[in-house]
Amino acid sequence: MACKGPLSGYRILDMTQFEAGTVCTETLAWLGAEVLKVERPVKGELGRYSQANPGVDSYGFLVMNMNKKSITCNAKAPEGLALLEKLLAKCDVVVENMGPGSMDHLGLTYEHCKEINPKIIYASLKGFAQDGPYANYPAFDPIATHTGVMVSATGLPDQPIKCGISVADSGTGIMLATSIIAALLQREREGMGQRVDVAMQDFMIGLSRSQWEPYLNNGKPNRRVANGMPLEDVAPSDTYPCKPFGPNDYVHIYCSRHPGSKQWDNLCDVIGRPDLKQDVCPEMATPRSRYEHRDICDGAIKDWLKDYDKFTAMDILCKADIPAGALLDCADITNDPQYLERGMIVEIDHPQRGKVKLPGFAPKLSENHIEYECSPELGGSNDEVYGDLLGLSAEEMAQLKEKKVI
Repeated sequence: MACKGPLSGYRILDMTQFEAGTVCTETLAWLGAEVLKVERPVKGELGRYSQANPGVDSYGFLVMNMNKKSITCNAKAPEGLALLEKLLAKCDVVVENMGPGSMDHLGLTYEHCKEINPKIIYASLKGFAQDGPYANYPAFDPIATHTGVMVSATGLPDQPIKCGISVADSGTGIMLATSIIAALLQREREGMGQRVDVAMQDFMIGLSRSQWEPYLNNGKPNRRVANGMPLEDVAPSDTYPCKPFGPNDYVHIYCSRHPGSKQWDNLCDVIGRPDLKQDVCPEMATPRSRYEHRDICDGAIKDWLKDYDKFTAMDILCKADIPAGALLDCADITNDPQYLERGMIVEIDHPQRGKVKLPGFAPKLSENHIEYECSPELGGSNDEVYGDLLGLSAEEMAQLKEKKVI
């Protein structure tokens, strides 16, 4: 396992599952930390296998567990708990996103872990704040986005709609990774460990901070405007269909609402409608007036777009200094060589799935290069961790395996 990077030399005890926690530890692994993923013997973590294909690592597991080592341990068995306690003494960080109270039930409270390793960074990710009234409530990503403001501002005026991707899960995971790094930096300066706690609801509240501007201006929550601009009624600001008019054949076009912007006039030139320029057509003179007459504005744009696919439309518009974004899906990104060339899409070789292209790490550090490795085989590092790191003999490991402890 390559451990080169800014976090090289740090060891993480990874007791996470599904998405939020695993994104956190994968981020740390990509930055060079040695991540020891603790999984149930035989079954693995809950997100490893899908019901449709038991025994085969799911693609969801592949995409969130690269560059990690896997060890199996039954933490509910006394021998398993003893192994984890020995590992805690040799780790810099423990990360968990178990259900409320689960770590306490295992006996792995922060206080106990601190007794074992006074410098441990004990990182927890939960749905709700552990010191708040919702602490024991179950939560998944859509619960966090609904209770964290985001969905109140997303969708149609009469129908809130949740986001199609797991913003709360992955976003909170990355926020927890950032906080862990900060805690490690403080430990380097001051020599102390600490507890790090990030709740998905809290993260979503912070992520939705832009919603406070209209709330403070108007004294009431922001309105939902579908693909429009929530702060102000302006046009164009919408997602428009393109040829060949499939489910993802769209481009989003937005012209600045700021006075003096030439983007609308540029757009008029591109679509061959100089008669709609600001100083020619009174109805198109301002972003607000264009909104009030958006049937004319949108109609002209749609008429032009019917002859272009989303890639061509985006290229033409952006080269004319008009903000436009093609609606790109997973297939578009995966099949575009630019993303593979710059490491945003990476190809890994999985023993069960073969060659698979997956999203990589967005930040690029000039003095670091990530060697991407596929998600680990269940228990693939048991010998290395229990034998080499903890010093267990082959006979001792065989006995633990027979007892289904590892």
